[in-house]
Amino acid sequence: TSGTEEMLLSPSGEKPKPELTLTEEPRASTMTTLGSSVTLVCNGSASLGVPAISWLFTAEITSDISSWTSIVGGTSGTLILGNLQKDEGGYYFCKLTDGYGYKLISRGALVVVTYLDADFFTYPEAQTVTEEEPYIRIPCQAPPSNPPAVMSWYKDDVLIENVENMFQEYVSSEEYGSLIIFNPSTSDSGEYACEAGNVHANPEERKTSAVTIDIQVDGTGTYAQKFVQDHYVLVKKGDDAVLKAGATGYPVPDYTWTLGVSVEIDVSDGSRFSTSDFDRELRITDVRVEDRGTYWGQYNNGFTDNVAVVRLYVIEDIEFDTVMSPQTVEHLVPLTFDCQCSGTPFTSGDPTAPPSVLWLRDGQPIVDGDAFKVEDGSLIIAGLEMDEAGMYQCFCYNTLEIAQTYMPVTVKNMTVPVSIAGKDVAEGVYDEHIDILCRANGYPLPVVTWFKGNAEITADYDMRYSISQDNFNDYVISTLSVISVEDGDAGILTCRAVNQKVSTYTAELEIEFRVGHEIPPSISLSDISIQLNSAISFEAVAYGYPSPVITWYKDLSLVPITTGGRFYVDDTTLFIDGAQNSDTGLYTVKASNGVGADAYANATITLGSNNLIVMSSAGGACGLLFVVSVLILLYVLFRQKQKKNYVPPNEAVTPSEKEIERREGDKEGSIGSGELNLKREEDNTGTITGVLEAGPGPITEQPVPVTLYPDVPTYKATGIPADTSTSSGTTSEDSDSSSYNSDTKIVKKMKKSKVAPAR
Repeated sequence: TSGTEEMLLSPSGEKPKPELTLTEEPRASTMTTLGSSVTLVCNGSASLGVPAISWLFTAEITSDISSWTSIVGGTSGTLILGNLQKDEGGYYFCKLTDGYGYKLISRGALVVVTYLDADFFTYPEAQTVTEEEPYIRIPCQAPPSNPPAVMSWYKDDVLIENVENMFQEYVSSEEYGSLIIFNPSTSDSGEYACEAGNVHANPEERKTSAVTIDIQVDGTGTYAQKFVQDHYVLVKKGDDAVLKAGATGYPVPDYTWTLGVSVEIDVSDGSRFSTSDFDRELRITDVRVEDRGTYWGQYNNGFTDNVAVVRLYVIEDIEFDTVMSPQTVEHLVPLTFDCQCSGTPFTSGDPTAPPSVLWLRDGQPIVDGDAFKVEDGSLIIAGLEMDEAGMYQCFCYNTLEIAQTYMPVTVKNMTVPVSIAGKDVAEGVYDEHIDILCRANGYPLPVVTWFKGNAEITADYDMRYSISQDNFNDYVISTLSVISVEDGDAGILTCRAVNQKVSTYTAELEIEFRVGHEIPPSISLSDISIQLNSAISFEAVAYGYPSPVITWYKDLSLVPITTGGRFYVDDTTLFIDGAQNSDTGLYTVKASNGVGADAYANATITLGSNNLIVMSSAGGACGLLFVVSVLILLYVLFRQKQKKNYVPPNEAVTPSEKEIERREGDKEGSIGSGELNLKREEDNTGTITGVLEAGPGPITEQPVPVTLYPDVPTYKATGIPADTSTSSGTTSEDSDSSSYNSDTKIVKKMKKSKVAPAR
């Protein structure tokens, strides 16, 4: 496909990457004579097929590209312009279009059609002078010519050069060339002819017929008079320039040339500056940029002094100071493209100003507005839409030249839909300050607004409310601050986030704002049994207002348990992944909320009865020794009791009712000592647990399964509570909510402990 106007979009909405290149541009300028031909060549390459080529034309440099005309038949890389006419001189551009529809325009190729017409605007006229005159004027104005013709005068077929009382008048660029004879006398009589010359045209000269000038009086002399008006001279760097002062008189005035008011021009031998025609002309060879400025031709003949002012503008070839390269930019992100170029223009009238700059995208001018703005040559963009990818060009132009540089710009769809993270409950304390946070993720960065019910919270909503927003790379944090919280502040708050430039991307978070009066913390925790290699979920139940901060400890360590490795702490829940023997033991949980004393609770994690005893390293050996000792002790106690209470079968005594109740109690309860705890089941099995009294509760070692014989009684020691598995603080029934607003929930109750499935 080549030259199609259709744009193929990716599923993400991105336009294909522009890869259009000018491999050959038409030459910058060509000068040819009227009726001749010129060939211009332009070529390019593209990632999708061979680019189509068309041609554009404008007679004068203008930023109004819509006024450029398309050349019929110009559809290839070679444009032949034959039998060129005057109106076909101007600037030619080739335009490339690739298969995606991207467009690129070349620099302007200036074609100068030279000519020198035959008919003069004004012809010389014969004159007879019979009375004394300060001067006479012989009119002549050159015919149409490109470039402008150079005027010359002949007297009796001899070129007039360096004649003291003769020179050409200059009124303006459109009116010049007439011959002034100052203080005319009989010796000035003769046949005068005017000639216009253009070395680039064919023919190169046009000459009028000679006319007779008959002067029958002698001059009487007069003061100096100015015949060349102040004007400017436009010359290209490296060419020669001639500046004319154009005043004469009798006596002949002396001339002094200065740059500005006081810098005298050095016209000595070897200098690029020289004077001619009785110093009325200042010639500059190989003009440089630093030669530009205002020149003063000051003259004085003893009677009259005056000054002729000539402004010299030097035109440079345009050069780009900015190197453009392919750009990949993010969707809707503000950016600036720089285009700095040099080359003294004449477009603005200021000889020191930079060239004018025109920005294009895919061959069309970029118009200043809210989205785009051109300042000092730079293109400032509020953010590119997906369909604004393409070929971006910077054209720099002055009076004689229009040049360009370009870059492909790809717009990536880096927009991230808005999402919101935050807690769905905010708890404030009456008459205190609270900051409620809402984090909004998204790109471009979202803007957050807050609502209470259906009313937006603005600066006028309530003087106690204020909103601030902190922006980060890909998210923002909005803070709703409320000072001196009141009961009436309770309710549903909504945090709403919207992308700054993509209003269709919106997210909301509803937050229950609770207001309460302070309650000290309380907490409870229950024992659990676990299976090896399972996932543990150890949960505490906490109360208090504000909601307490929960901290976990193990085995009376002062170092809290934190998230890491197999452990994950989530407020009132401790998660342990892949349970191990080392995870059993005493756990303590602390609740604090800054109101009253901190609350503590502890409980144990033990292995379930169907686990094999697994010992490891030194700790495992100690545990095994402990179990063996317990078994031996049980066996000794068993034998001693058996001997002491042995009754022959024939003499056995029927147990009393009290003894029966005692035995039944032994079956249902547990017996213990300061060292052991034995629990008997209905099937004559049980578990023995070693107990160490220390700290806020018992530290329980591994339980050991045993078998109890039916006739063997169990023993119960004293001094150990029958149930040491739970130690808790205040329960939910102990909480006092009488001081709260009846419409406001003020405490948070957590789930009871359970064993989570393996994760």
